[in-house]
Amino acid sequence: MKFVVVGLGYFGSALVRELIDCGHEVLAIDSDEAHLRDLRDVATMAAIADGTDLIALEQLGVGKMDTAVVAVGEGFEASLMITAHLQKLGVPRVYTRVINEVHEHLLELLGVTGKVRVESLAAAYFSRQIANEAVHRYFGIDADHGIVELDLPVDLAGKTLSESGLRNEYGLNLITVRRPETGTDEDSALSITGTPGPEFVFREGDRLVVFGNLAKIDEFCQA
Repeated sequence: MKFVVVGLGYFGSALVRELIDCGHEVLAIDSDEAHLRDLRDVATMAAIADGTDLIALEQLGVGKMDTAVVAVGEGFEASLMITAHLQKLGVPRVYTRVINEVHEHLLELLGVTGKVRVESLAAAYFSRQIANEAVHRYFGIDADHGIVELDLPVDLAGKTLSESGLRNEYGLNLITVRRPETGTDEDSALSITGTPGPEFVFREGDRLVVFGNLAKIDEFCQA
């Protein structure tokens, strides 16, 4: 996937590195050359540009990105302007870091659903969530392992746990399954199925809670 990150403070820089480590293309943008210095050899492309300049963003090809993250940590006027430009350029998914409650309210008025309250320590979780829409929750155990709640891959509906290859092919352990109540897909109506056995049959709409190697979890999500 192709990402653009505008604003390379502590969080923005950490996010760029996490996305690159996950194998994605990243365009990193900041108006301060000092913020780009350590990312020039990491990001797919690093550009010194004013994110509030629509023409500059357009010339950099921002409109061709799959996802944009406005990681500006202060100055919500600039954050709002950048967000509006990204919407105008047609970026499919826009996530904006929330600076304060007023800023959050203004983002709601802009129709921004991707509002992010996050510090640099959460960059690993956030990058995994936006890079993989199947992921709903993530809890890191260490740098390589975690517990993840994710959507059941479509082709596994109707198959048993033993047929899924979850353990044999990916080395993942299924902790439990969260299943929508009949006639609804709301989070509040998801029930816990307990600890599934080998003959447990998956259904469309199930969410799997798995433990294992994060790279293998990503591989399973993309299979």
